[in-house]
Amino acid sequence: MAKIAMIAFLPIAAVTFGVMSLFIALNPQLTHNFDWAFGAYMSVALLSFVVAAPISWLVARRMMTRRDKRIADASARG
Repeated sequence: MAKIAMIAFLPIAAVTFGVMSLFIALNPQLTHNFDWAFGAYMSVALLSFVVAAPISWLVARRMMTRRDKRIADASARG
């Protein structure tokens, strides 16, 4: 499951960055002040990586087949 999560991580991080950066771009105070906007975009970039990690794990879990889920559950228990 970790391999699937690693593959899904970067696209999910890109989408979360895009969604969060839209909120920054639509904020009129940040469009006129470069220093604040730069800090905000850097914070959003870091936050998108942090948020993408658990989301990619959930997506990987949903992408697994029933057989893969049974094997993963059995190996986690014993």
